[in-house]
Amino acid sequence: MYDSDTGQSFQADANYFSCSDSFGAGTSAISFGCSYSRNESSYSFEANLNQLILYLSTNAPPRRFALGVVGETPDKVYGLALCRRDYSETDCKTCILKTGCFIRKRCPDYGAAVIRYDTCLLRFSNVPFHGRFDNLYEVYASNSNKVSESDSFDEKTKGLLRHCWQL
Repeated sequence: MYDSDTGQSFQADANYFSCSDSFGAGTSAISFGCSYSRNESSYSFEANLNQLILYLSTNAPPRRFALGVVGETPDKVYGLALCRRDYSETDCKTCILKTGCFIRKRCPDYGAAVIRYDTCLLRFSNVPFHGRFDNLYEVYASNSNKVSESDSFDEKTKGLLRHCWQL
């Protein structure tokens, strides 16, 4: 396994990383998507994906973000995990592990997938995507809650957008 932040390699035993039916099954995902292309499932790809999920669940919680790469071509797996800052490190780790279970069950034999919960996001692919623009898994979410002070909200939103355009 390769740590993209430190440039160091390490070995993790993913044999214990099992995904029981109850683990992660109770929470519904906000969105998920599997790639259009199927991956010829191989033991090496599955093992690399397991190691990647384990790595991301260990390294993302302190900063709420991690990138990782595991394996060698053609079974190399690239991954990304992102957690909300307002959740604890434990919640972040748990969400990534649950997400890993869900994504492996919902997208078996796919070369890429992404899943988003309220707490975290997990993405993996058999092709590099780190640092590249990609809207393949673009998701639009709406919120049906009403804003109590709509005029103030509109003004603050306009101010934020003006600030973003000036950057």
